Amino acid sequence: MKILMATSEFSPLGSTGDLGDQVRILAIELKKLGHDVSVVMPFYRSVREGKYATRPTKDEFQVNLGGKRASSDVLETTSPEGIQVYLVRRDEYFDRSGIYGGDGRNYDDNAERFIFFSKAVVELAGRILPSPEVIHCHDWTTALTPVFARDRQMPIRTVLTIHNLEYQGSFWSFDFGLTGLPGSYFGPKGLEFYGRMNFLKSGILYADAVTLPGEPALFEAFTPQHGFGLDSVLQENRFHLHGIPHGVDYAQTNPPSQELVGRPQQSGATNGKSSCRRALLEKLELEQNPNGMVLYLPIESTDEEAFGYLKPILDLILTADTCLVVTGEGSDEDLAAFIVAERKYPARFAHLPNPGPTLPVLGLAGADVILLPSSLGFHGENAIAAMRYGTLPIVKARKGVHQIVSDYDPAKESGCGFVYNDHFPMALWDSIRRANQLYRQPEEWKKLMQRAEALDFSWTQSAKAFVRLYANLLRHQEAAQA
Repeated sequence: MKILMATSEFSPLGSTGDLGDQVRILAIELKKLGHDVSVVMPFYRSVREGKYATRPTKDEFQVNLGGKRASSDVLETTSPEGIQVYLVRRDEYFDRSGIYGGDGRNYDDNAERFIFFSKAVVELAGRILPSPEVIHCHDWTTALTPVFARDRQMPIRTVLTIHNLEYQGSFWSFDFGLTGLPGSYFGPKGLEFYGRMNFLKSGILYADAVTLPGEPALFEAFTPQHGFGLDSVLQENRFHLHGIPHGVDYAQTNPPSQELVGRPQQSGATNGKSSCRRALLEKLELEQNPNGMVLYLPIESTDEEAFGYLKPILDLILTADTCLVVTGEGSDEDLAAFIVAERKYPARFAHLPNPGPTLPVLGLAGADVILLPSSLGFHGENAIAAMRYGTLPIVKARKGVHQIVSDYDPAKESGCGFVYNDHFPMALWDSIRRANQLYRQPEEWKKLMQRAEALDFSWTQSAKAFVRLYANLLRHQEAAQA
């Protein structure tokens, strides 16, 4: 399968954060699976000034930007992993110190820059031989590519992956004229969104498939809280939305236990778990050998509700021979409960509002159970990283959660955690009590840990899921043409 990745970032050539790394890793994994993968990105100053050997191609074209003809030529290079990278060059737009802006401000002409780039991607796709079967676009900067491909009726399937729903590419309506599209495209069923042109909304409507990083993220995006205004658009187009978990780099999320405890340890999962558990309790000056579990509750900055589920049952938890570690600030309403619990149970409760980078990872590795009563987060990374350490999640059931955590079933000897359905705190307590009872059966607990540790959420599995999506799109295309 021939796949063209369209992106504004690709590590190490040009990147501001996770996007460039994720596109790079996905391209590498697709290539390992035997597919012909190439990447197209702008020719930034960072590429020109970097130590990258570029070579010209014969591809030169002009792009119509609302009556203005903008010429471009294409260079190419090869990434350290052997990925072919096409570089769209127009110095007026891309020979700048930053990718999206500088001095704390976005560039005023970002709409024009990325309309040009999206059009250039479509032009390039029509000239590459053999032609790509799939154009895979990433985030708002390339989200107009499916619109232009559909308008030209190109026999290429398009996929849009939304890495960050908050950034949508929203610009004033006059920028629509730069697209060169008929006026019928600018309306509620097209590129217009509350009087403005919205790149991401456009891609959601016109791409053949849209993916978000996992089904929990997909269903959370349907809510006003996490949809960033596009929740209704996503719901209306849910028939072509897919939740494909983004792979994790276990080398980053799961450092070896000796790095966490600061001293060499014997090999083996049990030794690693016990040493991290001991180090966590020692560091926080908690009871060294509790008869029950060590529970860990990470409060993310976007999820201040998490501790609220525990407050009504805090005494039940801390009188059940368990220890509880909480990281993150929580809400203002939680402050009094934190203070009371620390004074009442000094050997069993610890709260670190600003834990630093190391202690949360030690919490994931050293705890027996991670509590996720409110949200798994957009990528579910805490649950995924915890399970690789053999730390079992207790989560509230919600749409999509089954893709990451399945409930323990002793009859079928299946599951990797504990899932409860009711929204009431006592339902959470029932799951904690159920887990504590199983914890006192070491052989059964060990089996459950081993199942959790064996789960694979690597980029290899993500790439396989994307390949299945591409194949389904191409089969539907062939069926429609028959």
